[in-house]
Amino acid sequence: MVSSSSDPDSATAQKEAKQYFDLFVAAFDELHSAVIKQVNAPGQYLSAHHDYPVMSLLDSGFPRFSESGFYDSRSPRNYVGTVRPGLGGLLSGLAKPSVDLPKGSELASFLRSHAIGKRLGVGLLGNIRIGSLVEDAVERYLHLYGLTASIEAKRRNSIIRSLALGTVFRTHNLRLVVPIAMTHFEADRFPLTDTTYIARIPRKLQLARARMGTRGSGAEVMVVGAATHAFVSNGWSIDADDVDGVRTSLGQLSTNVLDAADTFFGALRVATGISTGYAQVLWIPKGWTLDYFCDLPPVYGTTVRRYPGEYDNYGWSNSGAIVTAADLKDVRRIYKAAANSSSEAIRLALKRLSGCLTRTDEADAILDGTIGLELLLGDDENQALSYKLRLRAAALAMLQADPAHPPAEIASKVKQLYKARSVIVHGRRMKASKKASEPSDASRSSERLLASDLLRFVLNVLLAHPQYQDDPAKIDAGLLLRGDESVGPPIAARSKKDGGSRGTAPRFEREV
Repeated sequence: MVSSSSDPDSATAQKEAKQYFDLFVAAFDELHSAVIKQVNAPGQYLSAHHDYPVMSLLDSGFPRFSESGFYDSRSPRNYVGTVRPGLGGLLSGLAKPSVDLPKGSELASFLRSHAIGKRLGVGLLGNIRIGSLVEDAVERYLHLYGLTASIEAKRRNSIIRSLALGTVFRTHNLRLVVPIAMTHFEADRFPLTDTTYIARIPRKLQLARARMGTRGSGAEVMVVGAATHAFVSNGWSIDADDVDGVRTSLGQLSTNVLDAADTFFGALRVATGISTGYAQVLWIPKGWTLDYFCDLPPVYGTTVRRYPGEYDNYGWSNSGAIVTAADLKDVRRIYKAAANSSSEAIRLALKRLSGCLTRTDEADAILDGTIGLELLLGDDENQALSYKLRLRAAALAMLQADPAHPPAEIASKVKQLYKARSVIVHGRRMKASKKASEPSDASRSSERLLASDLLRFVLNVLLAHPQYQDDPAKIDAGLLLRGDESVGPPIAARSKKDGGSRGTAPRFEREV
């Protein structure tokens, strides 16, 4: 049950909530009237919301953001600032008009003296928040409906209600939105499950997310902006004892949030092989807010750097990958399977696939790929590991029966990948060079692609056949030991250090 800091089930809390709303309405009407009067006063200067975002499109089709600035005549005007200039306005020389606002003072006094206002905090910061509530509400109304529109109760109450709920209740419902970096989609909206989908980011939300800072995240601001679509997940909530707790929590990333985002991006990578990522995690409040900025939707969250390093090198100027309608069906199938899987190996392997596709260092990327394969196909015995993985991967290829992935070819690729792994882990390196500048080493790019393709293949098959997840021995029992000579002899026969008599191997095993 949703609870508030003042126990909304009690008669006292219900009475306080009604008083709060009524006082808020009176303060709103009072400030709205004062602002309209002041804006229309002869010679009144209207300053700009200089930090209001402006969006343009790059040749690549991705958004680019900037601020409107102080001198752009198209910048939204700061209407409430004519009556309440704020600290910035006062420091810049704007005189504070002598406007008496007794209803606003009554609301502030009520919140300071009643339990319902405790979530806003105490002292100077609490006073600033209380004052901002009515100012944000009036400014939003004016930007949504204009200076000449009279107050319509339904519109006004809708704006006030969201602010009141945000400051009273401790449990809030949320929508998780993760912009997909530098990737185009053929569909504007595509459902994944009952609660998740991919959607084109609306223009107003694009502008709202552009106001989020990147300091300390390591993310390039142009990469942060370069997203046309987002992964959306409903059904989230947050509990916090005060407004500060809400802001702090929504500005941090918990493990379950990262897992939800990484599961989707893992499915996208398995289905398409593209090395996409994300640079923001956004929260859209449902039916509540802590504040408003002009006509933009409320949005909270944080900036992160979970995308390929090459994106930082003017990657936003490239056209980006395109996810087709056919790809999206595969993404949905794989995402559903991954989201419903309880396998820890699957979860970790999806993370390794992310590293394999996004790491800057190709040797590390190759190792990510091999570790992912070992999580899915390895066991507690390290003997003949490469051989086990070859046989098990080939058995999965037989299970899938896709002409594009013949078992012998899959086995051969695993063998090739483990030769590359051996070179890396045993410390063989290229001869050192004293050239001050030289191209980055791309000698392992084909092996990196091989690692990612194999890991994508194995994940795809195991997600389609969950009975073989978490226990690779089931692949042996269910596929390799079923008497099918095209698969080969039991792995145990090859797990002995000294080999031993194996007899004549079937043709498939000789190819492996």
